[in-house]
Amino acid sequence: MLDIVCAILLGSIMGAALGLVGTGGAILAVPALVYIFDFPALQATTASLVIVIAAALVSARIRAKAKQVDYRKALTLWSIGIVGNAVGAVASKSASDFILLTGISIIILGASISMWIRSFQGEIVSKERHPIVLPIMGTLIGFIAGFFGVGGAFLVVPTLILAFGVSAHIAAGTGLIVMLLNSATALLIRFDTWSKVDWSTPIVVLISAVVVAWFAAEKGTRLKSKSLERGFAGLLLAVGLFTFIETVFLA
Repeated sequence: MLDIVCAILLGSIMGAALGLVGTGGAILAVPALVYIFDFPALQATTASLVIVIAAALVSARIRAKAKQVDYRKALTLWSIGIVGNAVGAVASKSASDFILLTGISIIILGASISMWIRSFQGEIVSKERHPIVLPIMGTLIGFIAGFFGVGGAFLVVPTLILAFGVSAHIAAGTGLIVMLLNSATALLIRFDTWSKVDWSTPIVVLISAVVVAWFAAEKGTRLKSKSLERGFAGLLLAVGLFTFIETVFLA
């Protein structure tokens, strides 16, 4: 019973973050599945991809109805990252739990710092970037999705704003499509790990995330809550530090 309650709570937090902020929620799944539900790291990253796909699909649908998705830019960024995604997904199968968990903790810490800084800024202003920036960022985002089982939205959103010059709302909606495409690509490449996952807990997380994301995304299309973003950044920071300390110093 306690596991079900924890799974519902985890899904609710993920769904709220993806719906309201458009980023960050998915990366909570991996450490939670490992440290709360005792999943091996590879199974946790595979299950995370399924949860990401479901929650991002619901949130993206709401954003699309509000005309906050640029499909051409989403396809461009996803296609650039396909190679990185494939390399990451294949490499993750032979990576140790230590590598996967240390890496995901660093990703979470990076996401929390990125969100915290962004919450104190106004609209991010698009600047002229060197042409090499886009393929580098696209490949990195794809690799993160493939290797760690997360959408990498904390990199997608600023990349869309800075490299493409889109607004924050369009970046959030388009970023969800990129997350969806990247996660689906990584999951397909990991097809041989599907049967190894105990899906009972991830399905509960998924349902909870989808329900909360459905309602949260309606608010997210109109609302930009800085206090919410800072609060979630603080939660990510705590989870990232816990995961890093537990993996590096206490394992």
